[in-house]
Amino acid sequence: MKQKKLQKNYKSKEPLLYQIKPVFKKEIKDDLINYIKGDNWFTEFKFTKKFEEKFAKYTNSKYCICFPNGTLTMSSVLDCLKLNKGSEVLVSNYTMVATANVAKFTGHKLKLVDISDKDLCMCPEDLMKKISKKSKVVIFTHMNGRIGQIDKIKKICRRKNIILIEDAAHAIGSFFKKKHVGNLGIAGSFSFSMPKLITMGQGGAIITNNRNLANKLRLYKNFGRKNSGEDIHNYFGYNLKITDMQSVLGLGQLKIIKSLIKKKKNIFKRYESKLKKNIKIKLFKIKKNETPWSVDVYIDNIKKIKKILEKKNILTRYVYPPLNSQKIYKNIKNLPISEHFCTRGLWLPSSLDLKNKDIDRVCKVLNQIVN
Repeated sequence: MKQKKLQKNYKSKEPLLYQIKPVFKKEIKDDLINYIKGDNWFTEFKFTKKFEEKFAKYTNSKYCICFPNGTLTMSSVLDCLKLNKGSEVLVSNYTMVATANVAKFTGHKLKLVDISDKDLCMCPEDLMKKISKKSKVVIFTHMNGRIGQIDKIKKICRRKNIILIEDAAHAIGSFFKKKHVGNLGIAGSFSFSMPKLITMGQGGAIITNNRNLANKLRLYKNFGRKNSGEDIHNYFGYNLKITDMQSVLGLGQLKIIKSLIKKKKNIFKRYESKLKKNIKIKLFKIKKNETPWSVDVYIDNIKKIKKILEKKNILTRYVYPPLNSQKIYKNIKNLPISEHFCTRGLWLPSSLDLKNKDIDRVCKVLNQIVN
């Protein structure tokens, strides 16, 4: 749907600002057109292999394996770990529902952990309270690119003999002590869905430094066979391949990843500078070693505020609701910090083509409403 058509639904004459949309440079579009024009087979092949190599190099990890999305990345890792039935998987109460669903999808028991009011990531103290003898895996979400207290979480996992997986869907370009996120546990999961810093429309990847796990994942995603085109299946697996067209898009964005990261950081900084004096708007800082996926603010009366912003042609999105507010996980109680913030959060316009004047416009309206 064209922007003019969408704009008819709103009352303001100001240009419509999306919460987030994919932005591709002409060179990247040309790469895709040339691929389609060329004598290519479209399925996962040499461009995907090249993307995996380049993404592994960028994150300084030994192995990268692509998947159709960020849900299948995490569920595939859990399946390949061969955990005992009834094993507990501990997940933050503030994350996209897919992170929790992978525990259920692979037949394990989900336990929700509250977040810290310092950084919106998993709280180490609450994690300690939730661990039992059946706890086998922690999936730590880097919410909006934030590192959180991953060092404490890692120490707890090591001491309790628990496997650590990082959900780094929001966190391309975030580092902990010069290590790119995703390298701090046995595996790191990334998403390349439409709103992400690198987008393929859909897509995901696992990075790992564990050779055994990497080999299992490659078999698992290719019907359990070692070589495509040969129908010899010595292992169990699924068809979880992507297309080379997706990888062409990914490679183009990976070439300019530094500029994309810089743009995202600058967008967040400008919002922060324009909103920081408003004591009724809560922003959690983004550190130098962190790259935000979007701009998240926390305010009372967000439904009313969201509606007013929409009338001004400013589109926002609610942050993920606390997982224990969803019908499928509603029986899990006592997660007060996430219940507080997840019911007050909005993602503000954060597209890569956002101009300073657009950010200033959003902040002006938001400051007028919230006072």
